[in-house]
Amino acid sequence: MPEYTYKASETNINYFCNDVESDTTIFFIHGWTGGWEVWKPMIQEFKKFKVYAVDLPGHNKSGHIEKYNISTYYPPILQMINSLNEKNLILVGHSLGSSSSIEIASRTDKIQSMLLEDPPWFSEKKDHTLSPDGREDFFLERKPKWRTVLDAIFDYQQYDPEIFKTDPYWGAVRASYAFHHDLNIWNVGPGWVWHDAPKLAESVSAKTILVGGNTQKGGLMLESIAKKVQSNIFYCEIHYWDTGHGVRAEKPYEFNKLLWSLID
Repeated sequence: MPEYTYKASETNINYFCNDVESDTTIFFIHGWTGGWEVWKPMIQEFKKFKVYAVDLPGHNKSGHIEKYNISTYYPPILQMINSLNEKNLILVGHSLGSSSSIEIASRTDKIQSMLLEDPPWFSEKKDHTLSPDGREDFFLERKPKWRTVLDAIFDYQQYDPEIFKTDPYWGAVRASYAFHHDLNIWNVGPGWVWHDAPKLAESVSAKTILVGGNTQKGGLMLESIAKKVQSNIFYCEIHYWDTGHGVRAEKPYEFNKLLWSLID
């Protein structure tokens, strides 16, 4: 699958593009600690359209930046989007990718519609942390000792033993991502992913669909915040499904159907 490099002012962005000629362009942005390849099933589903999928700064094969938070992740991606000539551009984001998407859509008129999967709108208060489970400390301690991807895989089995029981292939992929990521993506403080989503929504003209998981199962999109965002966007739907944070992994057919509705 062809990969390219976009040279943003602050860093290089690695991305996939299928180079298909189409009047519709879909632009995928993954979540924290992921990579563009997580979208492969959807890239296959929507292969007749032009598709982009990016690695966020500090992730996978993209270049590094000095500091990682919601204010620094999206600018290189916004530069890339503004450089594109495609019209009818649809943003699809997961988690941090959803937060980056609404930041982008509030700053450019190139986005026609968005499908946002479980954005991390988990608190009305800025000083709340997203990960109180110590996951950052694990990688900050262990990653400097890795010399090969195998080292990462062995350690990742301690970090998330369950994934190696249910899907060892995906566990190895996640470990490989961790090996290639910039260590500093885990060097975050309280509020690193918090933004005033309702305020940003006031500047969004794109048709928007919000999809959240069950907050009792790991979903992060609080209904109180989602409704405020909805009230500030002319066309905005909200869907809640009985899933965890990985909504599309548990409901792929339903999620794809929502994207088809934006295309149609």
